[in-house]
Amino acid sequence: MLTTQARLAMRNNQPVKLVGDLYHIIDIRRVSGTSHLIATIKKIGLAQGKYEPIDVDIEYLERA
Repeated sequence: MLTTQARLAMRNNQPVKLVGDLYHIIDIRRVSGTSHLIATIKKIGLAQGKYEPIDVDIEYLERA
């Protein structure tokens, strides 16, 4: 996923797809010293309260 697409999805609260499941982007940050961006995402589901946020490279995310 492109950086601009990820930032737009985060701002508009749009879901993104990772390995078939839907997630919301909570935060995007840059890894110090590199050009990689890491997104903190949280799974969307019925039991949304028990899912913990995880960190993932932005390149692995897809638009839903």
